Amino acid sequence: MNFLLVFGIGTVLLGAVFIVSALLERRRHETVGCWPAVRGKVLAASVQRYQPRPGQNASVRYTPLITYQYEVAGQPLTGQKLAFRPPRSYATAAEAEAILAAYPVGSEVKVMYNPLGPQQAALDRGRPIGYYTELVSGLLLLACGAVMISTRSPFFSSV
Repeated sequence: MNFLLVFGIGTVLLGAVFIVSALLERRRHETVGCWPAVRGKVLAASVQRYQPRPGQNASVRYTPLITYQYEVAGQPLTGQKLAFRPPRSYATAAEAEAILAAYPVGSEVKVMYNPLGPQQAALDRGRPIGYYTELVSGLLLLACGAVMISTRSPFFSSV
């Protein structure tokens, strides 16, 4: 079998995986927007400083941390997620503090929670990260793979 044909098939499959992953992430994000919301109370808010290990070529990062309490069906719960995505870190403490400024300790907040697992909750739905990048990458891989297959496949060369 021709190397370019095999590589083209692999590229098409990888592109398809990227596209499916992007669409699933988009669907999950839209589902979160339909979750019920309850009122909660901010218990603590702080900024954590992450120092890179010696020898790492990285800078100090700052992450906003929050703890809030909410109640679902009479059961008190505690949450720590700001959004339904991995925690974001910032280059300066001021940037992280600016995020926390919207959630002063003692303030009332809107908490969205998973109706199937109320312990999964966040204060902000957030934007799907990397959706368009992943989708466009998948489409490009799909197109490149299709070109490789069509130029090296015996089926297309005899037509």
